[in-house]
Amino acid sequence: LSGGIDSTTALEMLTKQGKKVFCLIFDYKQSLQKEIAVAAANAKRLHQPYKIVSIDLGFAGSKCSLISRTKISENRSFAEIDARTPTSYVEFRNGILLSYAVMFAEVNGIEAIYGGFNGLASGQYHDDKLEFIQAFEKAANIGTSPDFRVKIFAPFAKMEKFKIVEFGRSIGVDYEKNTWSCYRNGKTHCGKCDSCKQRERALKMGEKGK
Repeated sequence: LSGGIDSTTALEMLTKQGKKVFCLIFDYKQSLQKEIAVAAANAKRLHQPYKIVSIDLGFAGSKCSLISRTKISENRSFAEIDARTPTSYVEFRNGILLSYAVMFAEVNGIEAIYGGFNGLASGQYHDDKLEFIQAFEKAANIGTSPDFRVKIFAPFAKMEKFKIVEFGRSIGVDYEKNTWSCYRNGKTHCGKCDSCKQRERALKMGEKGK
């Protein structure tokens, strides 16, 4: 659970379905610390238990703008955003976070893991793709106890972000109030970073879902 559009929608969906969801919120020393507070607030709002897991992804010397001093990409066109991997790409982040989730699931007898993975619709993040999630699920079931089986769900991996917004609004998600997408920690979204631009487009295009 990150506090962004995709994972917040997944949490709201599962809660409305009556499921108990244990939310794993990762503090990997990213610059956008505000998302951690927003994610925790959403878990509390929906009366779901959560744990903030602290790890340090800066150990490898990544030049990712979220965990280093590299400048955050700003004012890029959507053609530029869709064309190449952004400075905000954290190398193999979802693979690392899913490893934590699989261990937590095996220890606690949990059979389903959900994520807000959005394919390439949120940028050129290849560890967001359904193919990756499916391969990771296969590896998880090979590499864990024969008595344990887990399914990893990526319900939005093939959806455009505005379609996620339309769906989310239909089940009561207040994106303006309860989500945070900006790569900065300001009082309001900066409107310049890749994530803000994608968020603004999705919210505008998803208006009819209100």
